[in-house]
Amino acid sequence: MTPPMRKGPAVHRAMWVGVGAVAASASQARRRPAAAVVIAAAAGLAGVATFRPRNPVFGRCLWRGPRDRPRAALTFDDGPGPSTDDVLDVLAGEDVRATFFVLGRQVDRYPATVRRMVAEGHQVANHGYDHGILIFRGPRHVRDQLRRTEESVHRAAGPGTMSRLFRAPHGFRGPATAAGARSAGYRMAAWTTGVFDSAEPGPATIARRSAEALAPGTILLLHDADGWAPGRPRQQTADALGEICRAARERDLELVTLDALAGVR
Repeated sequence: MTPPMRKGPAVHRAMWVGVGAVAASASQARRRPAAAVVIAAAAGLAGVATFRPRNPVFGRCLWRGPRDRPRAALTFDDGPGPSTDDVLDVLAGEDVRATFFVLGRQVDRYPATVRRMVAEGHQVANHGYDHGILIFRGPRHVRDQLRRTEESVHRAAGPGTMSRLFRAPHGFRGPATAAGARSAGYRMAAWTTGVFDSAEPGPATIARRSAEALAPGTILLLHDADGWAPGRPRQQTADALGEICRAARERDLELVTLDALAGVR
């Protein structure tokens, strides 16, 4: 399998593609000004679509639920990992169901944790196999990432346990990402608010940012593991989770899975 592309090199390559588009636009400016405008506009739109997960240019995604129902969703990326069982302990104590976008590589390391997710009523969704950035990957590569993760989940917890939602690593998408996901039977997902818990600002800060974001329809992005350092814990997120659940209750918000939020049965 192709080695995973990391965030830094992917961003740099995208920047150079943008520079090339600007140069192409400049070369057309005098002779074909309309073409220059089109090239510049297309490059700008592609850049926004690549790095803004909710932008529909490269495919529509689920990024918010209905605002007329008192429901919100907690979602966790990059696991399972060393802190996932702590996260599950808190969710069990709060009687909350969440959605976990798992990496196939991590599922292979922690199959028992995935079985626990399923047994406790959480939704297991696809985050790709190795957390590689997909901006410059074709549909076949995307399908392979999805298929390998699906197989890992099936080995861990049985057939039919993987839901049909896919969130691209970092939310970065290229022109082929949605096409590959769609051909594999998946719907793209993003989020309403990310609280940057992966920067480890402290449990109190994670809880405060999450509480400020919670509202009907909110899809909150959190992390139960580290996509680039598989053995690294996310204990601050686990420690903040009880306060996040309490904040939701104070707002009379029911915390549910993404399928429940979107009305999927």
